[in-house]
Amino acid sequence: MRPQPRRLDLIPSPDCLALTRWGLADCDRVDQRALAESLARLQDDESAPPTDAPGLIGRIRSRYHRVLLEVIQDAVALATACETAHAANDRWPHGLSDRLIGLLEALELHQQREDAVVFPLLLTKSPQVTAAVAFMAREHASILERLDSLSAVTHAFEAPRTACMKWRVLYLLCRKFDFDIRQLTDMEERELFAASIRDSTEAGICSDATFR
Repeated sequence: MRPQPRRLDLIPSPDCLALTRWGLADCDRVDQRALAESLARLQDDESAPPTDAPGLIGRIRSRYHRVLLEVIQDAVALATACETAHAANDRWPHGLSDRLIGLLEALELHQQREDAVVFPLLLTKSPQVTAAVAFMAREHASILERLDSLSAVTHAFEAPRTACMKWRVLYLLCRKFDFDIRQLTDMEERELFAASIRDSTEAGICSDATFR
């Protein structure tokens, strides 16, 4: 059964700065220059990633971590605005902003654990790293499940032909972070965590306490 639209008074106000940055403060008068500048900021360095652990960790931090959070934050702002504008529209995926906030919180916590615990263990070649990266791989699986759920409720991020510009840009951002997160988790597991994950059966199960 499709989720019921939320009462408008319970929908949080959108981030007006984010809407302005994307030129979408007024959907009837799109600021094309601001929109073009924001789209240009989505272009990434696609050069081959470093093969050594310190270089790869540096690339992950600069190319993915903060950038991904910022893209999802903008998506939350656009989704929140759309929740209000399209509350009566059966084609709008009601509750999308809540799903995006859940993804944002999960990804931010995951990144904090990587930065504070996992990356230092990898760089020092600590024997604790095997269990830590196994825990990270399980979190990757949970985050990918969230992406699959988002894709399902948005019809693979395909906006209807009648969708407004906020809706269309929102789905563009969703496609962007969906691609980047999948690329990042694959790169981490194949190139950064691989040896440790292969040894994870010998290290036992890593508990949440490792990351507290």
